[in-house]
Amino acid sequence: MPRLLQRSRPSEPAPARSAGSDSIALPDYEPPAFPMNDDNKAKLERLVASQRNDSDARQYEKHLNEGSKNLIKAVGSINDVLFQRRKQLARHVEKRMSEGIEDKSEAERELEEYVAELEATVSALTDKSERALRRVIDCRAEFEDTKTVLESVVETVKAQQPRPEPKPKKERRQRAANDDDEDDDEDDAEDEEVEEAEDVLPIIGVVDALKTSRRVKMAEYSRLSAYDRYAVHNDYIPFKRTWHDAMHPDNEIPLPDPSTWFDEHGNPVKSVADVEEDDDLVVEREIVDLKCPLSLQTFTLPYSNHKCKHTFEKDAIMGFIRSTGGKAQCPIPGCSKELTITDLYPDEVMLRKMKRVAEASRRNVDATSDVEQEEEDDDPDASMVIGRTNNIKRERNNRHMEDIDED
Repeated sequence: MPRLLQRSRPSEPAPARSAGSDSIALPDYEPPAFPMNDDNKAKLERLVASQRNDSDARQYEKHLNEGSKNLIKAVGSINDVLFQRRKQLARHVEKRMSEGIEDKSEAERELEEYVAELEATVSALTDKSERALRRVIDCRAEFEDTKTVLESVVETVKAQQPRPEPKPKKERRQRAANDDDEDDDEDDAEDEEVEEAEDVLPIIGVVDALKTSRRVKMAEYSRLSAYDRYAVHNDYIPFKRTWHDAMHPDNEIPLPDPSTWFDEHGNPVKSVADVEEDDDLVVEREIVDLKCPLSLQTFTLPYSNHKCKHTFEKDAIMGFIRSTGGKAQCPIPGCSKELTITDLYPDEVMLRKMKRVAEASRRNVDATSDVEQEEEDDDPDASMVIGRTNNIKRERNNRHMEDIDED
């Protein structure tokens, strides 16, 4: 019986149960003495093939996807809170300075202390979220390498051949004529040395082959730089974009190149360097276009892709790709990237920008309504022109959105 399948020898007593436990202590693993037969090789191949559609594997992949999405949303949410509190503190300071008051009020000092504590908390949570995402990416890489590892095990097992019979290394020594037969037999047993075939590989068990293949893949992955592991990964890119957007929501500073996301030691760079307001910065600021270049309509469900930096309305880009057989060149002139449906993903950062624009528009409407209400209270005949005022207000809002779209 091949040792790989052998649990215990019939001649040996059954292993004793460990005290206080119902489990049976198995003997130490022994490598196989013979290769698998064809039937077992076929079973191993079917087992590896079944892993591709395994429900547990799909569930694990689903958990990884959900983990990435939640971490991306979390880093945006916690930094949004910090930004709002900083903005609230800045309004307090601005109001006090405009009134010519030098001493801080008790409320401002309390808010200042709260913001300082919040900054430390958000910074720690951001670091923790970033580390957690890198861990998710590492787990995903290991999961994706599993197929290659298992296929390598199958190839190793299939390539194994039975070892040939041992060959005598030395001929029997010539015995003296006066040696008796019994002494000759004893000498033969002692001097019969075997020579193993050098061109036949030793038998490697499935467990050893699995461990070896996994070590090889892990070594390959560990040699990659932080840039190759994370900065170009489809999970880390939206995480970094959301993180950057939450830290700079008011001034559209473009996200730095991925080559700058990690320092020479592989540590993440948390933020871009502060830049002074000048003419060059105005040129470098990111221009946000809320209109789909395909449908020419304002976004409702913006979708970006992992191949280029262009964003489209979901239905428009999916219809465009399907109309060309499932693969299409990016419709933006000058972009040669080929896109498929699987390259697309909902752009959470664009949704955040759209939300901020909508909130700013509502604030403008509310401010306009307050002014008109004051004028109406002062003018007894104002009710006669309310309809026209509303029309003017709508035109003003529409013009505001058109200006954003044109930008």
